[in-house]
Parts: sequence; C-alpha cells; structure tokens
Amino acid sequence: MTMKDLYRIIFIVVAIILALLLIALILFPFIKRHYEFKNFNEIYFKRINRIALDHDYLLINNLVLRDHNGVICRIDHILFCEKYIYVIKDRYYRGGISGNYNDNIWFFYGKKGIKEEFENPMHINEKRIEKLANITHFDKSYFVSIVLINDNAIVKNLKGMNSKDSFIIPYSKLKKLIKTIESKDVAPIDQKGLEKAVLEIAALKGKIVNDEIE
Repeated sequence: MTMKDLYRIIFIVVAIILALLLIALILFPFIKRHYEFKNFNEIYFKRINRIALDHDYLLINNLVLRDHNGVICRIDHILFCEKYIYVIKDRYYRGGISGNYNDNIWFFYGKKGIKEEFENPMHINEKRIEKLANITHFDKSYFVSIVLINDNAIVKNLKGMNSKDSFIIPYSKLKKLIKTIESKDVAPIDQKGLEKAVLEIAALKGKIVNDEIE
C-alpha cells in the first residue's frame, strides 16, 4: 500500500466519522424531544426529588384520592418545604399553549396549526389544594400550586398565566422558583403541624374521602 492509498483511506474514514457526527447533531434535538415526551414524569420526578434531598424536604408522589362516586384524583407530587407546601402537577405540551390565569379554558396549538381547547390546568391543580386543605385542616395559605411543563413548550403570555401563589413553569426553573418563594420573610411552618399534615396526606393513599373531588 502506497502512502497515497493510506491517505485516501484516512480521508474516507474521517469523512465518514464527520458525516455520522453531523447526522447525530441534526437528529439529537428530535431524539431528545421524543425521549422527554415519553419519560417526562420520570424526568420531573428526578428534578423534584433532587430538590427534596438537597434541602432535607419531605416528598409524597402519586397520591390518588377517590370519592364515593369512584372519581379519581391524582396528584403527582407534594413537596413539603420549610415555609410552604408545593402541590405539583406534571404536564408536557408538544406545541404551544395560550391563556390567562382567570380563563377557564386555555388553547393548545399543535401540528399544522390545529387549535384545541383544554381546561385551565392551574384551576385544576388549585382544586386539589382545596381538597387537601379541607381534609388536613391545614391553612390553605401554606399551599403553593405549581404546574410543571417541558422546557421546549411554546407558551404565550407566561407571566399572565401565574398568580401570587399559583405558577406554571418549565421544569428547569423549578429549583429557582422554590428558592425564591422559600426566601419570603414569613415564619416557617410549625414542624409538628407539618409532620402531622405529611402523615395525614400520606394516609389518604387508596382511601375514599367524603367530599366530591372536582
């Protein structure tokens, strides 16, 4: 084999490697989005669990409540911090959403410009908080509602969707949001009262509650 042949082989190998890298770079965003869509519950859980472990917070996942009519209410995460209790709902939007906090109906914009209506997830999550507050007799002011969404969701008027104690945010910003809320100049939750609330809420798993769940 001559040096010329060797250089030709090296050139072909390098060209193939570069072509594969280029294809990988092009496909990576699509692969990443597909993976996140299929596994967003697990991805969100890891982010929330990391926050709980780092700060020694308590966390309850997948709380299911049922009324006498058999209606199921599923709460994805309840994070018990020093000053507030965060009720967190997982959502993944493969497109864009728009709406305002006070609107009962929001809009989803999918592929090919298809527009669909859906119930305001903020209001849905707040109903869960009302239920928890009634059951545990814990002051509703200690609860914060969070709807967690994917980072690449296209959101119109995100600021207008939030209120002082109810938020919809990309999951990558959850840690910062909780840090900001926990830094408020308010007294921490009474530890015994917090532990009592945790035990009462954890005990609700699988039980039938008296009041109807919206």
